[in-house]
Amino acid sequence: MRNGHRREYAAGRDGGSISFPDRCAGALTDIGVHGAVSYRDLAEVHFGGHPFTTRRAVNAWIRDGLVEEHAATGPKGNPFKVLSLTPKGVAEARKLAAERGMDPRQEIRLARVRPAEAAHDTAIHRACRIERKRLEARGATVRRVRLDTELKSRIARASEGARKRGKRAADTERHRIARELGLPIDEDGRVLYPDAQIEYEDADGRTGRVNVEAVSGSYREAAVRAKAAAGFAMHANGPAAAGLLRRLGLGSDNGSWLRGPADRDPASLEL
Repeated sequence: MRNGHRREYAAGRDGGSISFPDRCAGALTDIGVHGAVSYRDLAEVHFGGHPFTTRRAVNAWIRDGLVEEHAATGPKGNPFKVLSLTPKGVAEARKLAAERGMDPRQEIRLARVRPAEAAHDTAIHRACRIERKRLEARGATVRRVRLDTELKSRIARASEGARKRGKRAADTERHRIARELGLPIDEDGRVLYPDAQIEYEDADGRTGRVNVEAVSGSYREAAVRAKAAAGFAMHANGPAAAGLLRRLGLGSDNGSWLRGPADRDPASLEL
């Protein structure tokens, strides 16, 4: 793909102020924060939906050894592409995240892309984007995103460290850290983990969190009810999940249908 294609310049006009290098920096940071992002979502979020501009960026990252491209299949059998970072890409994304004002503790690490889980993993990114837009509309700034693996690891380490003092001590420590992280605990003492947690700072300098869940059609109703009752931002990953949320009275006011590459023909964009 040659540089200078007329459709590349069109992407630079979206918003009128974001340069191509800035778009690339935001996109690479996004991949690092979320681990795995679909090609199509990255194009729509960071490159105005322009395929040639996106392809130019992705080709450059692959050539520089920053990004890997994976093939995945959605629940309906539609193929789509997923992007993840290489070790070199992780180092670059960490630097970019710091430059873009994210919390120095923001975790950016290598993500193992599993084809069977790719549709759900990329849906988490879309759910977080929706919540980020809502926060930005209120004047808030996102400082950190924690995925469920980071939250679980943090609590597991603390619990295991206290286990030498007995099960009660381990449970007490697990609950203490959960409360510290803003995670709810159900009536049976189990910690409710979101798919992702967004930490933000509002216009007045106050901090807050949003627990985000990308609900699949296979979720148990009890689990969905519990997380909704705990204040999670619920988003349906596909029509079956959207039907489940409606059935439970958790329709559009409580979330959204995360239409993504698994629900659409990717051929029009994924060049």
